Amino acid sequence: MGLSISSYQMQNLTSVKLALNVSILQKSMNQDAQSVEAVVKMMEQSVTPGKGSNIDIKV
Repeated sequence: MGLSISSYQMQNLTSVKLALNVSILQKSMNQDAQSVEAVVKMMEQSVTPGKGSNIDIKV
């Protein structure tokens, strides 16, 4: 009784590996997008951090 893997089982294993790789790639891309958004927001705030926070009115 051997522990050989059939062609069908090998295809299933390959399919599962591919699905996991795609899932990991999608998660990584989502994290990258969130990081880029955070950096852009920080850069926008650092350029003119006080602009728009106060209104000066002279009467």
